[in-house]
Amino acid sequence: MKELKNTIVCYPTNEIWFICWDNTRAEIKAYGSILSTQCLETPWVEIDYYDNKEQWAEILIENGFNPNEQVKQL
Repeated sequence: MKELKNTIVCYPTNEIWFICWDNTRAEIKAYGSILSTQCLETPWVEIDYYDNKEQWAEILIENGFNPNEQVKQL
């Protein structure tokens, strides 16, 4: 059986925004933010983190997503 891998990020100092990509980094699979009181656990390992919401939103828009929608797990 293939071993499952998860990425876990917990309790960042400040709110951070993330974008999860498929293994080829060709398709966005999930996006959202993590508050300092939250944890993120995801099966995706290709993840970009941003401390600048505008930069995060720009990447989403360039890839056809609306950053104003709630967290997406695609």
